[in-house]
Amino acid sequence: MKQIFIFLMIFISGFLFSQEDNIKFDEVKVIKEFSATLGDFNKINIDPVLPVFDLKSRRYKYTVRSVPVKLDYEKPQIRPLALKTENSIKSNKYYIKLGYGFPKYLKAELSLGYKKKNMNSNFLFKHISIDNSSSIKDQKISKTGLDFSFFNRKNVSDLEYGLKINLEGDYYYLYATQANSDTLLPYTNNKRRFFKGDFKGSFKKENIFDKLDNTTEFNYKFLQLNTSGEIENNLAIKNKSKISVNENMHFIIPVYTDLIFSNSNYYLFGTQPKYIFNSKLVNIKLGGDIIKSQSEFYAYPYAELSLNIFHNFLEIFGSITNNIYNNSNYLKTIDNPFLNFDKDSIATSVFNNYTAGVRSSLEGAKIEFHTTFQRFNNKLFFINSSIDKRTFDVIYDNGTNIKLEANVSYKFIPQLEIFGTLTKHFYKLDNLNKAWFNPDFTANFTTKSNLFADKLQIKGELFFASQSWYQGLDGNNYKLDPLFDISAEAKYKLFKNSFVFAELNNIFAQKYQKWYQYPTLGLNFMGGIEIQF
Repeated sequence: MKQIFIFLMIFISGFLFSQEDNIKFDEVKVIKEFSATLGDFNKINIDPVLPVFDLKSRRYKYTVRSVPVKLDYEKPQIRPLALKTENSIKSNKYYIKLGYGFPKYLKAELSLGYKKKNMNSNFLFKHISIDNSSSIKDQKISKTGLDFSFFNRKNVSDLEYGLKINLEGDYYYLYATQANSDTLLPYTNNKRRFFKGDFKGSFKKENIFDKLDNTTEFNYKFLQLNTSGEIENNLAIKNKSKISVNENMHFIIPVYTDLIFSNSNYYLFGTQPKYIFNSKLVNIKLGGDIIKSQSEFYAYPYAELSLNIFHNFLEIFGSITNNIYNNSNYLKTIDNPFLNFDKDSIATSVFNNYTAGVRSSLEGAKIEFHTTFQRFNNKLFFINSSIDKRTFDVIYDNGTNIKLEANVSYKFIPQLEIFGTLTKHFYKLDNLNKAWFNPDFTANFTTKSNLFADKLQIKGELFFASQSWYQGLDGNNYKLDPLFDISAEAKYKLFKNSFVFAELNNIFAQKYQKWYQYPTLGLNFMGGIEIQF
């Protein structure tokens, strides 16, 4: 009887082990305890308790406590010519977008991607152009660009390396409405072309030594004004080492340099060592900014503190931060493409920011309010050129600014979500009468909705900017009209990977001027197709 019992046990055990092919389990290699970081600001510790594995669904079901998080909201921009900032296409193996509208509004995007294990690469061609010359003489713009990205890492313990390349040609006209109407001014060529390049390389290695991670980044940019042949080169190198004492305590030591080569050469060397402590209730960052530029040596304290209270549904935070950088022409033309390049006007801007605020994550809602007192040296402003009255000269000033900002995100139902931000500035300048071309109040609200089982996606946007000051061609101070812009987008899924879309911008056809003499386009519409798989 004993022999029969042993035989049955062996038989049953063998039968159970033979089911291994039917019930699959993934092999998981734990490198370190999991922690999530949002915006490199607030670390959230998540401690889920896993139940017994469900053999039927082969899934784990668990819940994680709610905590307040930093509201990652895309800040609005006053769009030149009512054109929206385009984001690069990511992750799709193939992506095609073609659209056409009025007035002579053309958009084209083609993206090709390749992914194999931990290697990922993507190529993107994009073009956008618009021509409203029938309404305003030479109100034209076009942007054509090529993007390439490549990232690779054999496994999580190996070196991760990547490369991003962006080449872009921008074509504008200096169609200044007042200056061009003056027949006494000798303007013969309104064409303006930029050729820009941005090359970024990165190398990242974890656990070089015990608890030591290292990241090295290279960034080369160039800008050429084709009409004059002037070219600017910008090289930035950054190395960041991170030492993790334990899960909650870290030391970060970054060292970086920023070099600009144009008519004159500029440099900036700096470091920002940090001590970081994270826990469920408190997060602390302490350090400083130590920087040497071509003009001066800077040393400022750096600190961030956040405290979770009321069962982690409310967070109080405060910080002392600094922004110190050289104003390259590459950066300036992103904001103002009508810049006058006749002067070499690069300077080191310094911003000392003292911020305090609160944020809360409630059911379906995220709310954040903060106020910042900002002291700045060499803040960049633009003023109409007295020589070429179509362009703008650069001017710098010192002073202070009190900034109030409120952000909110609320999901009414799973298919309807709204985002909003309100911003108010109080500038006090040492020399300038006004903060030229800076509206002191802006409001931006965006709503998204998915209908008919996510086949129809609708997005609406409302953007308001108060009046801003400028100096007219006669030297007197004037106010530009405020902006009240409403835009809408719709995308409908025809087939598995095919969509049709429509965009309607500046519905009230406001001739808003972000820059004096350069009104935005009026009502403009686009429709087209989108294919992705």
